[in-house]
Amino acid sequence: MGQASRTVSGSTICCLIDRFLLRARFFLHGEQAEAGTRQLISRLVELETTGQVLAGLASPVLDRRVKRAIDRIRSQPDWQFDLPELASHAGASERNLYYLMKRETGVTPYRFYQHCRLVRVRRRLVDCQCEVPHISHYAVDEGFSHLGRFAALYREHFGELPSETVQWRRALLDKESGTRAS
Repeated sequence: MGQASRTVSGSTICCLIDRFLLRARFFLHGEQAEAGTRQLISRLVELETTGQVLAGLASPVLDRRVKRAIDRIRSQPDWQFDLPELASHAGASERNLYYLMKRETGVTPYRFYQHCRLVRVRRRLVDCQCEVPHISHYAVDEGFSHLGRFAALYREHFGELPSETVQWRRALLDKESGTRAS
């Protein structure tokens, strides 16, 4: 393989990895992460074995409207989901924003909003300094009114129930305090 081919392959590899990393920010659960990783690996193997540059590969850049919508959802934790308002803020129609986000991130605007709320609850559970974190309190603070549905969504996203997160956090803290004592 000549020097030019290596350069093209190197930039192609970087492009593939950049695309993966962009989409990885929006994985909702382990299965999506696993599927995305397997797809990346198979494309890298294909590139290695065939040496062919994949058509239409360019560095990934999120559409500006999608960026606006994402920024709105992330920057305003107290904001209640309102697709017409979000679309207006992003500068797109509701339908266009829905399809743009689905295409660029793999998730709908509402699923991304829901994911951000779940991540905030998880952070509070992990970072909590109290003896027993109040899972239901944190869930309600983030707008989850049905606690059974919240627990199911949490498990879908993180592969464990909120109570399991609290248990491993407590075990980790107990282990750390035992290490410090000795």
